[in-house]
Amino acid sequence: MQDIDVKTEHRVTKIDPKGKRIEVVNLANSQTQWFSYDRLIIATGARSRRLNIPGSNAKNIFTLKDLQDGLRIKNYIDEKRPGQVAILGGGFIGLEMCEAFRLRNLETFLFCRRDLPAGNLEKEISEKILKALQENGVHFITYQEPAAFRLDSNGEVTSLETNQTHFPADMILMAVGVIPNVEIANEAGAELGKTGAIRTDMAQRTNLADIYTAGDCCEVFNLVSQDWVHTPLGDIANKQGRTAGENAAGGNATFSGVVGSAAFKVFELEVAFTGLGMQMARQYGFDADSQVIEAESKVGYMPGSKQMLIKLIFDRQSGRLLGAQMAGKEGVARRINALAVALHQKMTVDEISRLDFAYAPPFSAPFDPILIAAEQASRKVQRS
Repeated sequence: MQDIDVKTEHRVTKIDPKGKRIEVVNLANSQTQWFSYDRLIIATGARSRRLNIPGSNAKNIFTLKDLQDGLRIKNYIDEKRPGQVAILGGGFIGLEMCEAFRLRNLETFLFCRRDLPAGNLEKEISEKILKALQENGVHFITYQEPAAFRLDSNGEVTSLETNQTHFPADMILMAVGVIPNVEIANEAGAELGKTGAIRTDMAQRTNLADIYTAGDCCEVFNLVSQDWVHTPLGDIANKQGRTAGENAAGGNATFSGVVGSAAFKVFELEVAFTGLGMQMARQYGFDADSQVIEAESKVGYMPGSKQMLIKLIFDRQSGRLLGAQMAGKEGVARRINALAVALHQKMTVDEISRLDFAYAPPFSAPFDPILIAAEQASRKVQRS
């Protein structure tokens, strides 16, 4: 027993930082009560963004942020047996849901404002993702701006109107990002950062006395760009939560920040990235260059060896690694962590090329693809 009083079906509606108390509504009986605190942690998370266009509140338009959202989607498919689904947004949620919908035999249309999916990734990686979608029967529709939804007499979407035409659809998934839940904190005087999330520091403190924050509602420090960013990922939220909890209990913990690592899967294609892409690296003032290679995930004669693409982004003056992105059908997700460590240590591509990686034919060639990419990148570094 941890002696924690958990109050489910309660909603915090107001924070009084001067009185050090919170207003709470009991959702079961609508009664309001004030609770005092010595220290407070704001971990209100984020919510799915919804397009504000006609018909967007239809019963068969879904978002996907938590388990309950997933169950609603599953139950609708089981009950209504839709034939085709339109996904709005080419980000990670939309891409992963393509596989889920195709496994349920839905004709799947992915609508994107750009010409390639995963617009925050490098072109070479996005092209691999597009190929995986097309090989698995997903219709990728480019340069489409949703304008409205046409509804039937039951209030359900029958088609999607865009800036160019309209498409029939039996259900819609909006996967167009998230919005940090900062309203209560902001009303109490908590300062927001430039991203719109709650501003914090390495101890997860807000600008309000004895109030901490953690998770998708707040910013996090990027160690590569040296800037505060909004990166709503579960592993970051857990690390911030541990720091905030320890400090709220009287400790002195710090969470120094992230390098921006993540991985996801599009059918059989593994995609992983860490650090900055080319565009962001240049925006932050680096003299950025890149190196792209394709190599086997293991020794070619071994069963299951697959091609993988690696792109390294580095500073041409110093040789320092700034970011990395990978795509392939085997061995990608586990390799990105080595380059995340390199980013934390501010290693150069030359130093990375000399690393002593474990070698065995079932796992890698004598020269791992990372080492090959780093060695080729080091040739582009300007020598003083």
